Amino acid sequence: MNRFQTSPAQVRDELARLMGAALHEGMKRLFAQAERQLFDLASSETDSDRRAEAFEAIALCRSEQDGFFRAFAGELQRPTAPWQTAEWHELIGDRTRALRFEDELAEAGQRCGIEHTQFEARVGQLHEDDPDHVPAGLFTLESISRAFLAQTRDLPETVRRRLIAHWGEQVLFRLTPIYSVLNDYLIQVGVLPGIKRLRDPLADAAPAVTPATAQPAIPDVPQHAGPSPDGLAERLVPLVRATIGGDDQYLFRFERDHDWRTEDFAGFIMDRLEPTLPIANWPTRSREIIRLVGMTLSDVLNDGLIDPRHRRQIATLQLAVLLLAARDRHFLSDADHPMRRILNLLALIGSDPDLKPDIESTAAMLVPIQQAVLENPAELDPLSERLRDISRGKPVEAPEPAVTPAHERLAQIEERCRIRVGKILAGHVNDMPLREPTRALLDDVFQPFMVRTMINQGRQSAPWAGIIGLLQDALTLQIDPTLGPDDVKAFGRNASQVFNDKTSDGLLADEQQALDAFLAYLDSQSREGLQFAESTATSRPDSASDAPRVATPSAAEEKAPAADVAGETAPTETETVASDSLTIPSPVELAPNHSDSPAQKTPSSRGASDETESAIDEPEADQPPSEPAIPTDGLLLASLPTVKDFFDQQSRSEEWFEVYTGPGRALRRLKIRDLDPDNGVVNFANRTGQAKLSLPVAQVLDDLFAERTRLVFGNPRFARSLATLRAQLEEPRDEH
Repeated sequence: MNRFQTSPAQVRDELARLMGAALHEGMKRLFAQAERQLFDLASSETDSDRRAEAFEAIALCRSEQDGFFRAFAGELQRPTAPWQTAEWHELIGDRTRALRFEDELAEAGQRCGIEHTQFEARVGQLHEDDPDHVPAGLFTLESISRAFLAQTRDLPETVRRRLIAHWGEQVLFRLTPIYSVLNDYLIQVGVLPGIKRLRDPLADAAPAVTPATAQPAIPDVPQHAGPSPDGLAERLVPLVRATIGGDDQYLFRFERDHDWRTEDFAGFIMDRLEPTLPIANWPTRSREIIRLVGMTLSDVLNDGLIDPRHRRQIATLQLAVLLLAARDRHFLSDADHPMRRILNLLALIGSDPDLKPDIESTAAMLVPIQQAVLENPAELDPLSERLRDISRGKPVEAPEPAVTPAHERLAQIEERCRIRVGKILAGHVNDMPLREPTRALLDDVFQPFMVRTMINQGRQSAPWAGIIGLLQDALTLQIDPTLGPDDVKAFGRNASQVFNDKTSDGLLADEQQALDAFLAYLDSQSREGLQFAESTATSRPDSASDAPRVATPSAAEEKAPAADVAGETAPTETETVASDSLTIPSPVELAPNHSDSPAQKTPSSRGASDETESAIDEPEADQPPSEPAIPTDGLLLASLPTVKDFFDQQSRSEEWFEVYTGPGRALRRLKIRDLDPDNGVVNFANRTGQAKLSLPVAQVLDDLFAERTRLVFGNPRFARSLATLRAQLEEPRDEH
C-alpha cells in the first residue's frame, strides 16, 4: 500500500472494518449474557406476568440484536452528536451506575495500555488532517461507550440495565488485541503523530515551477533525517514510562547466554522509534549513542556467571540507560558514573552465590532507578549506595511507594465498598446468635470476597448472587440442630462453586483456611447431632409399632442392676428431666390402657414393677389433688378446633419464632407454616417458605406455655391468644 496516496476516508473505512468485526463479536457476547440472566430470572419467577415479561425481553434481545449493532456502527462515524459531549449520568440515567461505568472504562484503558494511547494520538492526527471525514476520537474506548449508551435508550429498561452492567467485561476488556492491529495498520499507512501526515498542508498551494532538468523525487524514500540526541531523549521518555507501568513490548529481548548483539539491539531500537526510516538516514551521533549503550550492556548481559533472573532485571533498564546516555554526555566517558556503578553492582550481586537468591531486593530497586532517570538523576547516587549495601549483605528496607491519585481513589472506593458490605452483612445477621467459626467466616471470607466482587464485577453479577445465597445457608446451618453430613457436603460444594467459579476472583490462602475451619465445625456439629439422635433413640421405647404395647420392663430398668454391679452412677435429676422433655409420647402410648385385662399382666412386668409401685404408693397419700392437665395426645390436640384456630392465626400473622429444639441447642428463627392434623405435627418454615422443621404439636404447645419457644418480637395479642388457648385446654373434657 502506498502510504502517501492513501486518503483519510480510506483509512477510516479500513479502521471501521477492523473495529467492526471486534465490536460485532463483543455485541454477541453481551446480548448472550443478557439472555442468560433473563432466562434465569424467568425460570425462578413465580409471578406469571413477570415471567412473561422476562421471556418477551429475551425475544427482543434475539430479534433486535442485528438492528441494534447496525445502528450502533452508524452512530460511531457521525461527525457530531449530542452524546459526544453529554455527561455519563445523563446517558445512563443513574449516578451510581454512572460511577461504576466510569470505573470500568478506566480499568479498560489500563488494560489496553500504551496501545490505546498511541491509537488515540494517531486518530487525533487523522482528524487534524481531515476533520470532515474522520470524526474526533474515532473508535476510542470513550467514543464507542458513549455511542453504545446513546443507542440503548430505545431498549426496555430490563434489557438496557443488563447490557450496561456487562458492557465492560464483555466488550471493553476484550478490545486490547484489536488496538494493536489498528496501530500496525496506521503505521503501515504512515500515520505517525508529529512525524508525517497523510495530507500535505501545502498541497492546496500553487505548485512551484521546477526546471526541466530537475530529477523527480522518489515518493517511497523519506525526505527527513532521524532524531538528534535531544529528540531521541524525547522519544524515549514515554517508552520508559510504559516500561515502569509493566509494558515490556519496547524492550529488546534475549533468550540465551551471549545472545545480546549490539547490532541487533541498535536495529531494534531504531525500528521502534522510526519504523519507516532507513538506518542510513539517522544522525551519526544518535546512532553512536545507541551502539555504545548496546556495547555497555552487552559486557554485562553476555556474562554467563550472572544468574539469569538478575540478567533479565538488568535488561529491564536498557531504555532508562539509553535515555540517560542521550541526556548526559558524561555517562559514556565517566567510568564512575552512578548509572555505571548501578549496572556493575547489579552484575556483582547476580554473580555472587550468596546473594543470587536475594532476587526481591534488587527487583524492588528497578522502578526507583527508572523514575530517578526520568525525574531526578541526582537520586542515582543514593540508589547506588543502597545497591552497594545489598552487595555487602546488609539488609535494606524497601522505600515506600509513592501514593498516586489513582491509588487514593482506589482506597476511597475500597473503603466505601467495605462500609457497604458491612451493612449488608449486618442486615442478614440481624440479631441471630453467631458461633465463633461463623464470625471468623464472615470477617475473613465473606467480607473481603464481597468487597472484591463489588469493586470488580458489581452487585448484579453472578458471583454476587451466589455469595448472598451462600451467606444465608451459612447462617442457617451454624445453629441447625438437624444438621447432617449431607447438608455439610452440599454446603461445601456450593461454596466451591461460588468461590472458585471462572467468573469470580477466588479465595486467598488465609481465606481458604477460614472456610475449611468452618466446614470442619459444621462436620463436627453434624457428628454430634447424629450421636445425640442415636442415644435418644436407644433410650426411648419404640413407638412406631402398630400392635398394642405389652408392659415389659424398660431398657433403663433392665440395665439398672447391671449398672449397680459395675459401680456406675445413676443419671442425675437434670439428665432425667432433659430426656423426658424431649420424649413425646405417640398416640399408641397415649391410648387408654385397661389394666383389668389379665392378658396384659405378665409375671415379668408384675415382678419388675413391685419396687416402683411400693415407692410410688407412699407419697400419693400426701399429694394434693392435681390441677387439670393439658392433653398430651398429639392427634387429639391437632383435632381440637381451638388448637387449629390458634395455629392458623399464627401462620397468617407471619410472626417469627425462636423455636426451642432441645437442651443446650441454639434457638432456630423460623415461622409457623401450618398445622398437620393427620400426623399431629406443626411445620415451621424459613424466610423463603420452605419447610425446615416439624415438631409434635404437644411439644410445641408445652414449649410455648413454658416460654422456651417464644416470639422474636413481643406481641400482646399473641400473649392473649396463648393464655386463652391454655385456659381452654385445661378445662375438663370427656376424651372418650
